[in-house]
Amino acid sequence: MDTSLTRRNFVKWSALSAGAASLVGLTSCSSGGGQGAGQEASGEKGMWLTGACMNNCSCGSSRCLLRVYVEDGVPLKIRTDEQDEDSIEVPQRRACPRGRAQIGNMLSPARVKYPMKRKNWSPDNPNGELRGKDEWERISWDEALDYIAAEMKKAYDNYGPKSILAAAYSDIGDTYFDPVICLLNAKGGAVHHELGTVSLGSWPIPEMTMTGGMLAAPDSLSLQDSDLHIMFGCNWAANKGGQTPHQLDAARQAGGKVVIIEPWLNQTAQALADEWIPIRPGTDTAFCIGMMYHQIENGLYDQDFLDKYCVGFDADHMPEGAPAEDNFKDYVLGTYDGTPKTPEWAEAICGVPADKIRSLAEEIHASKKTNFFAGQSTTKIPAGEMFAQAFYTLAFMHGGMGTPGNYASWVGLHEGMSLAPYCMAGDSSDAFKKNPANPLTPKSLSSVPLWSEMEDPTAWEKVDYSECWQSILDGEYGRDTWPGGKHKLDIHVIYAGGYENSLNSLPNVNAGIKAFRKVDFVWGANPFFDPSRQYCDIVLPVVTWWEKGNLAWMNNSDTVYWADQIMEPLYESKPEGYIAEELAKRLDVDPKTVNTMTDAERTYSSLAGAMYMTDADTMAYAPLLTITQDDIDELGVEGAPQEGLMTVAEFKEKGMFKIPRKKDDSLTSVPWKAFYADPEKNPLATTSGKFEIYSATCAALTNALGYSTISPIAKWQQGDPEQGQGAQTDEYPLLLWTPHSLRRAHTVNDNVVSLREAFPQECFISTIDAEERGIKNGDIVLMSSPYGKVLRPAKVLPTIIPGSVAMQDGAWIRIDEATGIDLGGDPNVLQAPKASGQASQSWTGTIVQVEKYTGDIKLVPDKECPIVMPVGIEEE
Repeated sequence: MDTSLTRRNFVKWSALSAGAASLVGLTSCSSGGGQGAGQEASGEKGMWLTGACMNNCSCGSSRCLLRVYVEDGVPLKIRTDEQDEDSIEVPQRRACPRGRAQIGNMLSPARVKYPMKRKNWSPDNPNGELRGKDEWERISWDEALDYIAAEMKKAYDNYGPKSILAAAYSDIGDTYFDPVICLLNAKGGAVHHELGTVSLGSWPIPEMTMTGGMLAAPDSLSLQDSDLHIMFGCNWAANKGGQTPHQLDAARQAGGKVVIIEPWLNQTAQALADEWIPIRPGTDTAFCIGMMYHQIENGLYDQDFLDKYCVGFDADHMPEGAPAEDNFKDYVLGTYDGTPKTPEWAEAICGVPADKIRSLAEEIHASKKTNFFAGQSTTKIPAGEMFAQAFYTLAFMHGGMGTPGNYASWVGLHEGMSLAPYCMAGDSSDAFKKNPANPLTPKSLSSVPLWSEMEDPTAWEKVDYSECWQSILDGEYGRDTWPGGKHKLDIHVIYAGGYENSLNSLPNVNAGIKAFRKVDFVWGANPFFDPSRQYCDIVLPVVTWWEKGNLAWMNNSDTVYWADQIMEPLYESKPEGYIAEELAKRLDVDPKTVNTMTDAERTYSSLAGAMYMTDADTMAYAPLLTITQDDIDELGVEGAPQEGLMTVAEFKEKGMFKIPRKKDDSLTSVPWKAFYADPEKNPLATTSGKFEIYSATCAALTNALGYSTISPIAKWQQGDPEQGQGAQTDEYPLLLWTPHSLRRAHTVNDNVVSLREAFPQECFISTIDAEERGIKNGDIVLMSSPYGKVLRPAKVLPTIIPGSVAMQDGAWIRIDEATGIDLGGDPNVLQAPKASGQASQSWTGTIVQVEKYTGDIKLVPDKECPIVMPVGIEEE
């Protein structure tokens, strides 16, 4: 394949990209029929290869199968999983529009083609104020690496490792593996903006302390045991890959009623819900408490279950040492605070009519088997732990937790988690020993630092996601209550790593741009010229997953993928391992320390480490593949033969492995069933050994960080006086929330023209709010918050709750320098940059205003907006 850098080839690749995206990127794929049959029928001369979709749609096991037709080295068409007759027991892992548009992504004009630097950057005069504005020039790999190594050495020598911000994932053992992080760790570490949670919201600490576990959920088949599905913030049709919506529909077809509580009539509610209950964003806590008041008042709860399996519900069942008057029941009834939490009280907060609150409370009690689900974003609010507490308490009051059909989860389905065994340096028992760890990373429980277990609790560094940019500008972060007080922060170099678009993804983008322009040096590595790379001094081109390939991926408990190398590396792009090794040589670090395996060794490690789950209760796994000595010799590596379910050749040919399921098999997940059967013999890993409605541990761990304060029981509170329901002002009277879009997986794919056309980035606004402002569908509107401004077309909907607006997450920023207005539609320009609880992002409920735009800027429709490319680079 010709990858030389000529204008003709560039146009040819771009045309193929656009054409393929238009033809196959957004079409459905018929079930049945193997790849061979399709190839023979069409007389195709190329070959179909397997390329697992690497979109991270739901921050877990969400990836789907892609079959890519390649001719003369060029990917031309995409199909998806057609191996089995589609069923719930053996579902087809069919890709959504994001996966089917991957040709348009991989061959996008936004590809970084070769190393380049800003024209006005030099080591002696960085001109940081021109980041994001400057033109670019092409340089050689050696020049780029020499510059980067010199700037990194300067920072390490003069300021130490705490002067480096790695705006890249620090988890070097999962799918975001970046050997450059290993290099930074080997040099003494770097600061990461990873304190707290993003995708997981405020769930981890409440789940661990109230239930004693993590990720407890039914599986796709046990989901069918429930008579009623109460789902807060559920939009699986847009948020999760694979066949998750299909599995929910199967549960509905089996007789389970689906109720979705959500601020808008989203895709899942339209397609699968029997009932949609609109609610103000971020007010689910009050809604649940209002239902529980009605249940308590009328005896509509399982007192026997609460007495036997729970602590903290009433004064007679409080944990030892806890004040009796702090029990949940008396709080709801208003016994001591004088405020009964009636359905009318809840209605004033959440907007759901009191009669509906009562009727749903009664319906929950009447259902013998209820599946409670809450999306991760439901706790992305100030003091979001309070909703997790209320959610679990509602489920405990219903009773039956530990029996088939009665569930409470925020992950939806028990699938296990993604794993990339190719990252493991060593055997499975010694998995990551050879990968250098970051010495600045704190010991923690989930996201909460364990100061008592640190030799020096002031020595670690990890900045929280939400306040990161402002903290860099202020020179400090954290809270005065931390050991030693706030941490000083003196960042001189930012590494914008290949798997994170943090300038686009973290709140308060305008402060982020100032931070990028403030520091001495910024360098990035990525396949695409996305916003985080647009504000760098030097950018390196990185290969995509399609150009790496030759790896096995554990997707979830019953699926493993093989990924072929779909195409040769385009232009001058190289893998991160090359970058890490070359920088290591220049920084006097052993290259093998930062890139511990060859490509062949990674392939072998992925094959040997490919596992499938054998038991859901114990999370036991077994090797999937039979690996012979001939397989090992063919790779040219050292290893040991092993026995599995299928040969390496068969696995590569099929491209994936799926475990055939059946009802009540070993992968059936019924959380807490051992505890339910014998709570004395099988206590939970909580302080009391029981479900904790009152959890002093939950409150203590959460409050220790000082970002917010919660009670040991679920209570409604306005967690931030400047955010959420109750914080609206005349200037900013609306509440913002940010659902996912089928156009993107977080920020990935925003450079794909076909997806831009199919799913434009719009401001969702209710008919009532639009009419009050004289806004019609399609009008250009100015969205404003205390933190920034965004220009977007309005999508006027009768199916969105008044007083709230939505803009889907992930759009690439495009700042108009004259006005400071973002023309790309990134909600993080507007989002409140405030950490809460366990340092969780709490952006749901940012106060905003929406007005009809009357200025001079002409907003080009997304489908016509040119892909951002480096200005100043001339194609050869």
